Amino acid sequence: MARQYPINFCPVCAERLERREKHGAMRPVCPSCSFVHFCDPKVAAITLIEREGQVLLARRAMNPAKGRWTLPGGFVECEEDPRDTAVRECREELGLKVEITRLMDLYYGKAHDSGADIVILYAGRLVGGAPAPGDDVDAIAFFGPKELPELAFASTRQILGQWQVQSKAVGTVSGEIGYRDRGGEPESDPTV
Repeated sequence: MARQYPINFCPVCAERLERREKHGAMRPVCPSCSFVHFCDPKVAAITLIEREGQVLLARRAMNPAKGRWTLPGGFVECEEDPRDTAVRECREELGLKVEITRLMDLYYGKAHDSGADIVILYAGRLVGGAPAPGDDVDAIAFFGPKELPELAFASTRQILGQWQVQSKAVGTVSGEIGYRDRGGEPESDPTV
């Protein structure tokens, strides 16, 4: 498990926190205002976008995993719907407008100290935009099941490993890849 950074002062009143038994565990608690700090998980939303048997990937322009490829996505902001995160990240990273078609799966486990604890995988389809790497990406491309590049994160490798197996089993990857389906059939994607 990745390292948790300590919190020493109350974010409400700036008093030094004390460790006390609260809600079934030892937690930082403020002796002045009774604030209790819970170590909340970081959540990321990613999108699997397919076109003609290929998957859209983005090459990371910064560490961690600089130069390796991953599914487009990023951290969910406070009070942001994870579906909106997935759409926003595709716009920021790829210059593309994406529509989320269904929830596919959830993954737990932090790949590195600054990574997400929970990764939400959505299926999406392209609905517009012009491909333009941006934000923390320096290249975007579609790849077939037998031509995947070096992948960045354990969750990406797991997802695309399942995608490859399903592609071989059904001869196509359009529409379904063996995850929980939360919606109807996606419409065909425009060419990028």
